[in-house]
Amino acid sequence: MTEALHLPGNKNMRNLITTTKANLSQASRSQEGFTLLEVVISMLILSVGIFGLIKSAGSVIYYQNNSRLITEATLITTNKIENTKRYAANEPTGGTYGFNYLTTDYLTDQVFTEISNQNYRKIETEGDFTITTDLQIYPSGTSENFDESTSIHMLEVVVKTEWTDSRGQSKNVEMASVLHRRQFVE
Repeated sequence: MTEALHLPGNKNMRNLITTTKANLSQASRSQEGFTLLEVVISMLILSVGIFGLIKSAGSVIYYQNNSRLITEATLITTNKIENTKRYAANEPTGGTYGFNYLTTDYLTDQVFTEISNQNYRKIETEGDFTITTDLQIYPSGTSENFDESTSIHMLEVVVKTEWTDSRGQSKNVEMASVLHRRQFVE
């Protein structure tokens, strides 16, 4: 059904508008489905969207795993430092450990390697992590050394936990603490 527009003026113009509207409505009724070009363009848009979702999901998984490894490495590093501090603080309770034990027998019991007369190191592996523990005289450059362990007043314990992430990048967490010989007055 076509509607004729009632325009004042030229009769030819009215006929042209009526004919054009009739042709357009017949063309729109005869077209069914989509053209190949429309389908290809929509598939392209859809595939770009799906690729973006897959890429973002991969990134989320990587960063969640990375956060888990950082947390685990931080806990390992903290526990190593706290364990060493526990040995150093055991003297007043009458225990067998203490600062003297830390500067002598602890180094051999825990299989530390002498780097210098002011530094000992232990490297161990725990799961995916490599843990390096350094016990060094603090401050460095003093005349104190492990050969005369009773003269040592302060030690620095440095723990570095390293691992390789799923993308092959080296990561690490490093922490340090200074321990001092306690003076007990009886």
